[in-house]
Amino acid sequence: MADKKLGLTRGVKGSAETNRELADIEQRMMKVKRAFEMYFSGVEKVPPLREFERLKRDVRAMTGTGYATATLRFKVQSLIARFNQYRNLWERQLRKFEDGTYRPGVGAAPGRGPRGGRGRS
Repeated sequence: MADKKLGLTRGVKGSAETNRELADIEQRMMKVKRAFEMYFSGVEKVPPLREFERLKRDVRAMTGTGYATATLRFKVQSLIARFNQYRNLWERQLRKFEDGTYRPGVGAAPGRGPRGGRGRS
């Protein structure tokens, strides 16, 4: 019976260590986001795939760990959800970019308002 209890609590992390990890991963995620934005806008010629893979690996490692409080679990789950949204966006844009169908800024034309430039005066 004692072995089962040890198995359940073995991977639980405390708040100080987890908060440091979350801050580090969030900072790295923003750097990768900026790097992808620069790549897709044409400023950079090479996508930040190495950093992206490292980030994916570290986020995946966070999913299998238990956390001491509900607050920490919420923070970790929020970070993972945000990363998954970015990951889906980046992977979709990379596919389009490789296929030749990616067009930057397709959603909005520059200089136009929310009504598509047909404003009433």
